[in-house]
Amino acid sequence: MTPVEQVLDRLDRVKRRGTGWIARCPAHEDRNPSLAIDERGDGAVLLHCHASCSVEAIVEAIGLKLRDLFPQ
Repeated sequence: MTPVEQVLDRLDRVKRRGTGWIARCPAHEDRNPSLAIDERGDGAVLLHCHASCSVEAIVEAIGLKLRDLFPQ
């Protein structure tokens, strides 16, 4: 499973948006999806919460580590 597949599999209300995805942020009470997910050309996952949650808080909330955002 690729890093982006691991992340997307653990999120709620995932929808395709442009070249990436949007989903509910697991690090805060998110009623409307505010988490942007993108995949770099090298397979690394980029996460951006529009409510300012840190990447560390997001990956912890879905049971992953920062290293899981990068291909082996």
